[in-house]
Amino acid sequence: MTSHTVRDLVAGLPSSEARALHTDIRFVEFFGLPGIGKTTASSLMAKSLQRCGPLVGEVRIAGETRTFIGRQIYRIGIVIPRFRDPEFRSLVGRIGRFVIESGQMSLVDVIKVTWNLCSLIAYIEDERTRKNSIIILDQGLLQGFWSIFLKSKHRTTSEKWLDILSSIGMHDMIFVHLRGGADIARDRLLTRSDRSSRMQRKSADSYPDLWSAADHTCREMAADLEREMRAEDHSCVLAAVDVDRLASPEDVAERALEAVLLACLDRHRLCDMAGQ
Repeated sequence: MTSHTVRDLVAGLPSSEARALHTDIRFVEFFGLPGIGKTTASSLMAKSLQRCGPLVGEVRIAGETRTFIGRQIYRIGIVIPRFRDPEFRSLVGRIGRFVIESGQMSLVDVIKVTWNLCSLIAYIEDERTRKNSIIILDQGLLQGFWSIFLKSKHRTTSEKWLDILSSIGMHDMIFVHLRGGADIARDRLLTRSDRSSRMQRKSADSYPDLWSAADHTCREMAADLEREMRAEDHSCVLAAVDVDRLASPEDVAERALEAVLLACLDRHRLCDMAGQ
């Protein structure tokens, strides 16, 4: 169970290291198909991390207490000041080119996905100024790029999504890929009472093709990121957590927690070695 995992990790540390982990990991981002359990697993894992106390520092869920309107007001408040930064303006321009060249279905889609991604980058940059905290995101950068790919007509663009991701910075991130079949995600999504996902609002005729494309895009992005990490020696972490029909949300959160704690422990030791 989670408590045993934490105790085992702490017990494995030399006495000189049995303190708050010295790590530069700041963001844990969940990625996967709609309905696969990102929000539930991230919430459960955040609570388990919070019970670790000083081991990992402060743990927060991004946007946990804000309404939709509150989120948009907050986003405007953090995005506008960022436009004074030429690097941020450059990133926004690159994202805009990427989205436009990808061939979105409508102008509304172009504006929506661009705004979501740019406001997320502003949020990440804002949170990077804080110390000793880990932010949990159930809708992060990978999910933002996935949304763009899902409605794109063209995969060949002058701007590459991995290059943009590298420019944003991945050194302080853990990506948790909830890897489950489209049939599992679809069946779970159908049991939800809300209509928040675009996958719930599609016609029955387009449903099978859309889910197939969504699943293929998820797996392709994870494979591309893994290859990029090996080729460029990025310091981010990509952890795959398999989700099957029998896996409870608690089981999935437990596996994600173990991956996150192990990554924090590894980074702690690297940081300590660098400081010696």
